[in-house]
Amino acid sequence: DINFAGNVRSAIDFLGNKWNYDCMGCAISRGDMKTPGGIIYEGMHTLLVADPEIPIPGFLIVNTKRHVNSFSELNKEERIEVGNVIAYAEKALKELNIVKEVTLVQEERSKHLHIWIFPTYSWMIEKFGKGIKYLRDISEYAQKNVSEDDIKEILNVIEKIKKYFEQHDIND
Repeated sequence: DINFAGNVRSAIDFLGNKWNYDCMGCAISRGDMKTPGGIIYEGMHTLLVADPEIPIPGFLIVNTKRHVNSFSELNKEERIEVGNVIAYAEKALKELNIVKEVTLVQEERSKHLHIWIFPTYSWMIEKFGKGIKYLRDISEYAQKNVSEDDIKEILNVIEKIKKYFEQHDIND
């Protein structure tokens, strides 16, 4: 848990696996870090996975394979693929009746571009309110209150979204 400049950091995923990495985005892209439920979609430039640390069904991460810090640093092909993956992930969440609404977040602070597709559930609004300012509180609550049933549901949702991606061409 030192710093970004080549020193090792660590994380514990919601299944209890501990991972050491130099950059979490790069470790996922290289396959050094296995996310719970595995890779949902892999393209030429991106990966779609469930967030490894926050146990919320349908909380997805679009991760670039190339180590860049910002969406503005992507080339045209990468931007198109990232956009298509986001669009199809949102469609999957909504068409599979997992959630009706999501929040997209991209923050440059992490040093490796990834985009959160954060689902909105009624329990979140009831406990915390609605809006981006509550995402950290919701995430912390989910980590502290995860149950075995929650984990089963997360893994089930991952499988549903994998099948959705297998049945659709994101380049259409």
